Amino acid sequence: MAAEPLRLPAATAAELLLVREAIAADTLALPDVRHRLSDNADDSERLVTQARAALAQDTALARLARQLPWLTGQRPGAWLLLPALLAGALFSGLTAGGRFNILAPPLLGLLIWQFVVYVFLLWPRKASGALPTAHGARALLWLGRRWVRPGAGARLATVPGRFIVAFAERAPTLLLGRLAATLHAAAAAFALGAILGIYWDGLGVAYHAYWESTFLGAGTVSAVIGFVLTPASLVTGIPLPDAEAVAAMAAEPVPAAPWIHLWAVTLLGLAILPRLLLTAIALYRVRRAATVAVDTGHPIFRSMLASLRGTTLTVKVQPLGYRPDAATLERLRSALDGHFHGPVQADVGDPAAADAEALPACAPGYERLILLLSPAQTPEPEIHEPLFAAAAEQAPICVVLDANAYSATVERRASRMDAWRRLLEASDIEYLELEVAA
Repeated sequence: MAAEPLRLPAATAAELLLVREAIAADTLALPDVRHRLSDNADDSERLVTQARAALAQDTALARLARQLPWLTGQRPGAWLLLPALLAGALFSGLTAGGRFNILAPPLLGLLIWQFVVYVFLLWPRKASGALPTAHGARALLWLGRRWVRPGAGARLATVPGRFIVAFAERAPTLLLGRLAATLHAAAAAFALGAILGIYWDGLGVAYHAYWESTFLGAGTVSAVIGFVLTPASLVTGIPLPDAEAVAAMAAEPVPAAPWIHLWAVTLLGLAILPRLLLTAIALYRVRRAATVAVDTGHPIFRSMLASLRGTTLTVKVQPLGYRPDAATLERLRSALDGHFHGPVQADVGDPAAADAEALPACAPGYERLILLLSPAQTPEPEIHEPLFAAAAEQAPICVVLDANAYSATVERRASRMDAWRRLLEASDIEYLELEVAA
């Protein structure tokens, strides 16, 4: 029976997922915290206590944990607003020599960009419940690996990317909402900076409005500014000139203040206020998704809970293609205890053929299915990938590579082990290696 997911605050869930991915990457040893837990502690208390003890014990992982507000999309918003405002202040329609082009090409381009974004957001598209997609996962991995600071250590290099994908899978609404709020707020700050930059530049210089264009005539310019600035004209009461007056401005500039006011109101109404509304909507969605479901049925969490409860993790060992001897099984049990961070009861089944299309049925009571194989077998994706996929339908699987079972030169054995690693990692299958016995 599947375990019920735990609904935890986003920050707490992020800590659990970070510890989970560090364990999955074989970069973390968990401390024993059973003495800190009461007899009636629930699963969430057990897991959170274990995770925070691991973060406190591991200095490199603790440094990485301090970056969680960045990795979960919470922190960038506050830090991005000021740079966006300053960048917008440099994005002015004023030009040197005290002249203001009424077409304001940079501001017109800014408005066009806003409408491109609005059309994209309003465009009907098929809803997708799965995040991240294949392309999105790769993008999140790329970002995660570059957001981690070098101080976190090389052994944790893959953990940030793994964590971002895991968090995105569990909390897509929260992550996308935070990112959307950040981007919309930054866009509003950029447009506000553009307005402030225009007024700031106009304080010390008497600017005059004119227009010039290589491709547009007076009639076209009049139509463009009429289409773009009419709403602002209606709000402010500032009249727009007709085509003849616009034509005259090419030779005789007029005071620029009315035009600056018109462009400021236009940016306010079409760029800043809509973006602030979109920011508010995104934050509302973030608030509604303030808790994250953490699946305690994940193999790592189940192993952690079994250890914290003082219970034994029951696994089925299924040899493939060879019969392990007693010494190998003893080493396997010791390795499983360490791998799953607690006592493991391993029941060994009869060997199955290396090229079997199906494995013997695994009883429902087993929490893991351990596939024990010799690297003497050649990894063949067309055979082993379907076999592993079918095995995973019975119980979560872990492949154990018994290097001692392959009598070959050191170089040949290492080459074959590398081939198996590539196959297992490409299929995202958990695996464990039994090294050659001394």
